[in-house]
Amino acid sequence: SGTWTAPDGSAHSGNFVAGTDVAGVYTYTVAGGTICPQDTAIVTVTITVVPPPTINETTQSFCIADIANTPTLAELTVDTVGAGNVVRWYADATSNVELPLTTALVNNTTYFASQFDPTSNCESALRDSKTALIEIAPNAGTDGAYTDCEIDLVNTNLFTLLGNSPDASGTWTAPDGSAHSGNFVAETDVAGVYTYSVGGPICTPDTATVTVTITVVPAPSITNNNPSFCIGDTRTVGDLVVDDATATITWYDAATGGNVVDPATVLTTSSLWASQTDAANCESVNRTQVNVAIIDLQEPTTTANQTFCLALKPTISNLVANGQNVLWFENETDDVTLALNATIELEDNKTYWAADVDLVNGCESPSRISTLVTLTDVAPATIANVAQTFCESDFPTIANLAVTGNGIIWYASETETTPLVNTSLLIDGASYWAVQTNAITGCESSVRVVANVTLTSIATPTLISLGNEFCIIDKPTIADLNLNVSANNGGTITWYDAFPDGNLLSASSALVEGETYYAIETDVNGCKTINPLEVTVSLEACDAYDVVIYDGFSPTGNGVNDTFKITNLRELYPNFKVEFFNRWGNLIYTASAAKSDWNGRLNGDGELSPAGVYYFVIYFNKNDRKPIQRRLYLSR
Repeated sequence: SGTWTAPDGSAHSGNFVAGTDVAGVYTYTVAGGTICPQDTAIVTVTITVVPPPTINETTQSFCIADIANTPTLAELTVDTVGAGNVVRWYADATSNVELPLTTALVNNTTYFASQFDPTSNCESALRDSKTALIEIAPNAGTDGAYTDCEIDLVNTNLFTLLGNSPDASGTWTAPDGSAHSGNFVAETDVAGVYTYSVGGPICTPDTATVTVTITVVPAPSITNNNPSFCIGDTRTVGDLVVDDATATITWYDAATGGNVVDPATVLTTSSLWASQTDAANCESVNRTQVNVAIIDLQEPTTTANQTFCLALKPTISNLVANGQNVLWFENETDDVTLALNATIELEDNKTYWAADVDLVNGCESPSRISTLVTLTDVAPATIANVAQTFCESDFPTIANLAVTGNGIIWYASETETTPLVNTSLLIDGASYWAVQTNAITGCESSVRVVANVTLTSIATPTLISLGNEFCIIDKPTIADLNLNVSANNGGTITWYDAFPDGNLLSASSALVEGETYYAIETDVNGCKTINPLEVTVSLEACDAYDVVIYDGFSPTGNGVNDTFKITNLRELYPNFKVEFFNRWGNLIYTASAAKSDWNGRLNGDGELSPAGVYYFVIYFNKNDRKPIQRRLYLSR
């Protein structure tokens, strides 16, 4: 009827549960009655705990030579085991069947280890595990090789070239280190070492290689790859020249594939391709192209007769013929003398022969054609007077030169080829050469005649010192100005109000203050001054003159002394003003350059002013001359 208490003081069923309950003192208590006290008893539970062995590496790898060398359970290792204790191996974590140490390990299989203590005869409840990894050593085989001419390469499985039965699970690496399929492709893969690798991750990888050797023969070198031949030479393919005369050459009619061309084949204008073969009988994959040109020149065409102007001094280069490269010869068959030089002058009534020639290859048209040359001339022009004189002022031109002939053309020298324009001005001291032309043939005379030109120049007239200064009071004219000018060539002087398009002035033309006049001299031959004398006139040289003031006037209408005139005032002081006042100081009239002298009337057109004394003030308005005041007497 009692109750149990666990080691921690909690109630307990009294039934010890392995794996749940713990070691310690379990107490059994029976309650007392009214007479007897309670009673207790204890059960001490002692548990011996053996830990599992320590296994730090969860896997253990084995590289074996073959299956006969498979490792056993005894070769699995643990890291820590108690002294005197024993490791036991099981197929799983709970199995009660211990595995013998002679059990052969299975690849990628996990085994579970416990620790047994012989002293306590106890075994660890927990187990640690280790997985066995087993790999047979790899075999990459033995090295192989593939050697061939570039042109004979074929697609090849490199694996078949390895010896000693290699494993088929390996991978290939190309010569540049990149991954490779192991199938050599003739068109894209290159020579070098291809590596086959097998193995891992347990065993050290094994490698073998296949060395690919490709014999590459270059295309032949042909410097003259555009040869040209004359059609009459009948050259064959065998005449084509490669740079290496000892090379073995094969000719084809295409860049790739195609047909072999027999060396005896006669060449035509076409393209051929050459390969070369080395001493090992390897032929180049690439071929060198040669473009053959067969030069078939045709006879040039020309006219039977060619006519030239003798004056032009025609040369061989002036002969006309149609062809690609026409050259001229002195006869029909001369092959020794080189073609005539282009600068050789043609001869009258001589036959020349033309051929179409290729100077690079020495080819010539099969026949030559001839032309007869005729040189025509024109009689020279006639110049009666070689020395010809003109007035420079007439601006003479080529058209003014005196010559007799038709279609005259002038040149600046006896050998000049560019004609002068008829409007070109003549130059003093220059010589000009004339030819006569034929309007039908267009030829010029081969002989030129000369005209030597002299231009008569008239010097500008000379003005004496202060010859442009006059006094307006003297009313000077062109005649007065002319007296102050000297003609340097003994000719006649004429005056203009402008030059060269001005008006001719008469000797009586009055001079005007500040105006410019132009003088030219004309000699006895009519030659004139080109550059005129320019004279700007001053009419203020009046130091010997002054105004004359009178003290009265009589405006009676008899035509004598009817206005009050101040002598020289208007001439010397064109901006003057005169104010008239009566004796009471009233302004009654003002005279000026624009208004007439006072006539004795109020304001000049009013009632008559009475006789008597009047006052006036003169304003000169020039040279800072001060005004003056006077008086006058008006009589009636």
